[in-house]
Amino acid sequence: MSYVALLSVKRYARRVAAPNPVAQAKRQAVVDHLLAATRRLVLQHGLDATMDQLAEAGGVSRRTLFRHFETREKLLAAAFEAGITGYRSQLPSLEGDVLAWLRATCESAHRMNSTIGPGFFELASRTDLPADLEAAEARRRQEFRGAMADITATLWRALDGAGDPPEALGTTITAHLSPHFTAALTIDAAQGWEAAADLAYRAITAALPPAMVR
Repeated sequence: MSYVALLSVKRYARRVAAPNPVAQAKRQAVVDHLLAATRRLVLQHGLDATMDQLAEAGGVSRRTLFRHFETREKLLAAAFEAGITGYRSQLPSLEGDVLAWLRATCESAHRMNSTIGPGFFELASRTDLPADLEAAEARRRQEFRGAMADITATLWRALDGAGDPPEALGTTITAHLSPHFTAALTIDAAQGWEAAADLAYRAITAALPPAMVR
């Protein structure tokens, strides 16, 4: 083969092997849709959803699901992972009045919490989860605790607190912004998420030194 011909073959091979940005974007859009549909179904109905049910929720065939995800457990784990990564981005950034930001944070957290259902609590409480789901739940807890630590540190610094925030403040924030707190208010007390947000705000401000919230 001549040098020119060999060079042409190599150039063709590079074009074939090079990723197609449009095709990649379309594939990612499909995956994002499937993950969102899976997360909605499982959060509302539990972890035992079948691939047929998940395919119907996503508006695709079982074959399409298996083309993107090797197993049902990998699909469920990826769906929860996608939800985890979007949590912090939906919380407000501190701009201006710190107590107004804290109230908005309580409202955002409990509004998000109110959209989850039995599937979340099953994931958070079961001790027999498959390895993929167990790893996803461990990362969810780590991400949630990290978000709560960020909120605690931001609040403390914004109020000119000295040193590290008190442990009791971090515990109060974590407990009162937890989905379990939302569930207690909405299920056991028959209140809306707004009540959970208001009680959370009151509990967190009560955990601050009085001089900080005058």
